[in-house]
Amino acid sequence: MSVTHYSTLDTRQSPPDTYRSQPSAKVRLLELRNTYKWGGGPDKTILLSAERHNRSRVEVVVAYIRDIRDRDFRIGDKARAKGLTFYEIEECGKLDLRVLRYLKEIVLRHNINLIHSHDYKSDLFAFILRHELKERCLPVISTLHGWALLGIRGYVYWLLDIFLLRRFNHVIAVSDAGKEEMVRSGIRPGLISVIRNGIDTEAWSRRQVCRSARDALGLGNAFPVIGYVGRLSPEKDLETWLRSAALVVHRFPNARFIIVGEGRDNILLKGLKQLSRNLGIADKVHFLGYREDLPAIYATLDMFFLSSITEGICNSLLEAMAMEVPIVATDAGGTKELMVKGETGYVVRPGDIEAMAEALINLSSDKKLSDQMGRAGRTHVENRFSFTARLHQIEGLYERVLEETGNRHGRFSVLPVN
Repeated sequence: MSVTHYSTLDTRQSPPDTYRSQPSAKVRLLELRNTYKWGGGPDKTILLSAERHNRSRVEVVVAYIRDIRDRDFRIGDKARAKGLTFYEIEECGKLDLRVLRYLKEIVLRHNINLIHSHDYKSDLFAFILRHELKERCLPVISTLHGWALLGIRGYVYWLLDIFLLRRFNHVIAVSDAGKEEMVRSGIRPGLISVIRNGIDTEAWSRRQVCRSARDALGLGNAFPVIGYVGRLSPEKDLETWLRSAALVVHRFPNARFIIVGEGRDNILLKGLKQLSRNLGIADKVHFLGYREDLPAIYATLDMFFLSSITEGICNSLLEAMAMEVPIVATDAGGTKELMVKGETGYVVRPGDIEAMAEALINLSSDKKLSDQMGRAGRTHVENRFSFTARLHQIEGLYERVLEETGNRHGRFSVLPVN
């Protein structure tokens, strides 16, 4: 695969000159996303999909809208490394309509005939872009990775997203639970397809790890080593995570806990560190921030612990299972759809500190069971969550949406909203 284009677009400047490529694929796709720093599971999926799509079926342009103040944004580094056609659009403020100038330019430049958005803000831009370029009759689809929107502002964003998604040509849910939530919110079932996340099981394999990070982290003979990988955000309920960890320490004084990931700012991280001090376990908790060496981190863990109160599909959970790490996770969103309860790990109620701690202690007390669950998790991911199989599904969906909307060659009619 050759490097085709990379650009950072600043909304304070004029758009670049237009040129038109001559794509040969039926689907000329714009992947549109708004996130921060290193992103999360959806961003791994977007970039790996763009890298691995069958070029005879789908040609991909990836565009990220990001806050101009986000100096830690690094997704572009990954896109460059993969040789993707990638645009990074800097946004000034919560809703910078100048971003639309650049998105229009990208659509024309690459003769885009399908837009795939991935969050409420990119949903909004995709919706407006379809209207602004109505002569091109662009179908728009979205993947709902999960509504992690809390408080009054979150409720308003949720209402906006529901309004938009009901008017999209198609919506992808990453779990049955996600589809059920959308249907309850007023999106008609025929508009929704369930396509679960998948991962590259060759990359996420203990065979690819020369050594774990145990020595580098100074863990010595610590046991059990329990970890979390993902965003530091309220819906992950990491306060409950730490309170459960404190109970585990009563039974296993040599236990150590690893939290990998970053938040939008440091406020939550500061609160978690203070809580670990208040609980008397600050010397046992390692806050590692963002890490590139995740396979080595997973290879260090005796258990993966997910305490979320809401989820879409947690990529980190799939990664941990692929790395043969047994799971303790809460029954949130699509989590139980990823697991075989009692075989690949334990599923407990969100917010139930005692049940979480009990599950962690049970796994720590039974090495045979822990090893068995780890192996079962690997087999389950290989059989059910292949990234290649997911890619075939989504390519078929793209082609079907174009056929159904009559836009194979650039025309379509908007599907009615019930």
